[in-house]
Amino acid sequence: MPLLINGKTSVDSWVTLNAEQFAADASALISESRAKGSAVIYPIADYLANRDVLNSDPKNTGVLVTGDDDLSQLTEIFAEVSLIAIDFPVLRDGRGFSIARNVTRRGFKGEVRAVGDVSYDRLDSMHRSGFNAYQMADDKFSADTHKAFTEMTVNYQPTHLR
Repeated sequence: MPLLINGKTSVDSWVTLNAEQFAADASALISESRAKGSAVIYPIADYLANRDVLNSDPKNTGVLVTGDDDLSQLTEIFAEVSLIAIDFPVLRDGRGFSIARNVTRRGFKGEVRAVGDVSYDRLDSMHRSGFNAYQMADDKFSADTHKAFTEMTVNYQPTHLR
């Protein structure tokens, strides 16, 4: 899956564990990922439940959140993670925009990554909401994808950007 960070195509060095993988054999997957030099993204609920073990390396630790997650403790872990991935399960689910806006408004300075149903026509709005990284499906990415960030010159809503 192509990854754009700050408008440029990048290599993804992160491994995302889903809840099933975490429950099955988290320690082996984490050790293997770290041995390969990969950083690990954990589901937020699993991270919070195992926080004392998983937060040993903030630079290589991230969390995955969805609109269904309890985000009341998210601001407490800003110093423990360098990436917050926000899932867009379907096009019509816009809760990720609000989550990104709140995360950046509350001072998170790391990577805020959009994952899931990420498409060209939403990139500018995602950027204006606080995202700085976008993981797209192969069929939604093209050589012109970078243009999405400069195509819109007039916006009718305020932004977090200054």
